[in-house]
Amino acid sequence: MAELIWTAEAERWLHDIYTYIAQDNPQAAAKVVNGIYQKAQLLREFLFLGYK
Repeated sequence: MAELIWTAEAERWLHDIYTYIAQDNPQAAAKVVNGIYQKAQLLREFLFLGYK
């Protein structure tokens, strides 16, 4: 299984996404960011996911 390393920029983006959505709905913001994180974890097992 590969290691997934989050760059500082990617972490900032996730934080910015959370902050923007949380202005209206903190629970939805957490759900969206968690979903992004979980989908990114798929890359650990499927290295070429999304490539043709």
